[in-house]
Amino acid sequence: MDGTEADRLTVDGLSSIAHLLPRSRGRCGVYELTFADGERYVGQAVDVVARFGTHRRTWTDIVGIAFRRVPRDRLDEVERDQIHRRESAGVRLRNVVHTTGRLGASDLDLLLPPSDQRRWLTAHEPCQVRLAERTVDPVLRRRARHRFDRLRADARFTDELARLVGAYLRLTIPVPERTELEYWTVTALPGTNAATFPRLLTVSVHSLETLFVCHDRRRPQDLHIRLNVDETVALSQLRTRLRLRSMRAARAHYRVRPGVLALRFGSVAGAYDALTRPQIVKAARRLNLDLMRKGAALNWKTHSPDLVRHVLSD
Repeated sequence: MDGTEADRLTVDGLSSIAHLLPRSRGRCGVYELTFADGERYVGQAVDVVARFGTHRRTWTDIVGIAFRRVPRDRLDEVERDQIHRRESAGVRLRNVVHTTGRLGASDLDLLLPPSDQRRWLTAHEPCQVRLAERTVDPVLRRRARHRFDRLRADARFTDELARLVGAYLRLTIPVPERTELEYWTVTALPGTNAATFPRLLTVSVHSLETLFVCHDRRRPQDLHIRLNVDETVALSQLRTRLRLRSMRAARAHYRVRPGVLALRFGSVAGAYDALTRPQIVKAARRLNLDLMRKGAALNWKTHSPDLVRHVLSD
C-alpha cells in the first residue's frame, strides 16, 4: 500500500482486527492484504474491520494488512490507482475487478498448463475443435433449446453469421471443447439491453460479453456486431492502429477488466475480415485468456449447447 499514512499490521492467526483499528480513528478506506505465498489483494471498505472478517472466512492464509483511510467519495479512485500501481510493479494480485489479468495461480492451469496457454497466446491459427469430446448437460440443453429454436428461425441469423461465430470461437478460445461452459458461454437471444439494443446472440468469457450481435430496437433489421479485444495489444502494431478507424474502435469501460477496445461492425463481412488480421486475433486472445484466468463463466445458466454445435459444425 502506497502512502506513509497507511497502518501496516501483522494479522497471521487473527480472526478480527477490531482491537487494532478502533472505530474512533476511522475504518473507511483502501486496504491491501498480504498472503503467505506473497500474493496481494487490494480492496476498499466503508468498515475495513467487517470486511477483513469476510476475507478471513474465505482466505486462511492472510498474514498482513495495510490500511489507508480514504473519504468514501474517493474509494473507487484510490482503489483503482493502487491496483494499477501494484500491477505495474509486477506484484501478483488475487483481484478480479480492475485488474488486467490474474497474475498468480489460476484454476485454468489445472485444465490447460501455463506453458500451453503461453504457446496458444502467441499463435493465431484456429483450434481444431473435437465436438465428440464435448460434455453436454441434458438439463441445460433442454432449458436453452427454445431460445435456440427461435434464433434459428430468425431470418437475420444467417449461415454467414453462424460461420463468423464459429470462426471466433476457434480463433480466440483455447481448446473450446474443454473450456466450454466452465469458462465461456454462448447465449441465444439473451435479455441484455432488451429495451434499447436487444442481443441476437452473445459470446461471454467470465462475466464479459466479448462478442455480441445486437440491433437498435427501432431498426431491427440493422444488425451491429461488436468484438471486444485487449487495447494494448491492438494498439501495439502500427499497421493495426491504422486499420482500427475502419473498425470504429472505441475504448470500452468495464469494472471487471480495464483496457478493453471495442471494435464495431455493420456487416458480417467486416467482422470476418477483422478475424483474418493476426494482431486482432492476438488482442482477442489476450482479453479472453485474462478473463478465463480470472475465473469461471458466471452466466452458464443461459448457455446454449445447441447453438455451439450449430456454429462449430461447419
